[in-house]
Amino acid sequence: MATLLMLVLIPALGLFRIDLARGSLLIAGQVVHLRDFPVVAGLAIVLATAPLLMVTTVGTLWCGWACPQNTVSEWANGLTRRLLGVRADVNVEGAGLAVAPSKNRLANWAALALRLVAAATLLGVIPLFYFFPPGEVWALVSFGEATQLSVFIHRIYLVSAAAAFVDVALIRYFLCNYVCLYRIGLLLFRNPHALRVAHDTLRAGECAKCNYCRVSCVTGIDPTAIKRFDRCINCAECIDACNRLQAKRSNGIGLLRFVAGDAGAAERSGIADRVLAAIGWHGLVFAGGCALLVYGMSAARG
Repeated sequence: MATLLMLVLIPALGLFRIDLARGSLLIAGQVVHLRDFPVVAGLAIVLATAPLLMVTTVGTLWCGWACPQNTVSEWANGLTRRLLGVRADVNVEGAGLAVAPSKNRLANWAALALRLVAAATLLGVIPLFYFFPPGEVWALVSFGEATQLSVFIHRIYLVSAAAAFVDVALIRYFLCNYVCLYRIGLLLFRNPHALRVAHDTLRAGECAKCNYCRVSCVTGIDPTAIKRFDRCINCAECIDACNRLQAKRSNGIGLLRFVAGDAGAAERSGIADRVLAAIGWHGLVFAGGCALLVYGMSAARG
């Protein structure tokens, strides 16, 4: 939930916001007009290359620890299973919404609907902060005096809240698996040596008749046989589950862990080669975009 709070604070504190009325950007409290080419070009380069840099270095760490869609989907799935049973799944690839007979009650359905509506009501506010001043958004939340702009914001909010409800009620991980551009980037540019979960195959015999890590996985894959292109989101739930189980045994060391890089390549190359292999050409372009953005902001301020 910290990511959702950050998404609100970024525009609310003036770190980044699009001013529709003036046709300008607000970056770090500074008004930037679209005609300021160095700033706009630098920002475009940073936004375009930052996901590629993350894909090749930390892999799906963004998905498991920071992605708001994953956060909301995991919360909605947990809520659905708690109220309707562990087999209640809205995933399009799943077996369907198999509601447990003992939980197929009107009270449970009503509780689920009310909480999803409440979540959508709150989530629908977040996009407004990126296009309207915080005061106008606050007026919407606090039912302030109606103005011509507030009427327009109300209409935008209704659309946003409705989209958020469809997302948390029906779409969930479907967006991550089939629509998300970051996920597509992982399929196209994923580095096999980026941060990933590894299984200690030398102790594979200890996994016999145990599927605790698989049950704990939020995406339903087998953490002991992770492939290059799969749905692992590096959330570390499987690592934590294995560590808890092994802590009850004599060795106390889990069979799953995070690894990164290629040990063989590291021994054969120097530091510069290893850094370049990790960040790739897009890492250099990202650094250039940052430099252009800083230069443009300094020139515009002066």
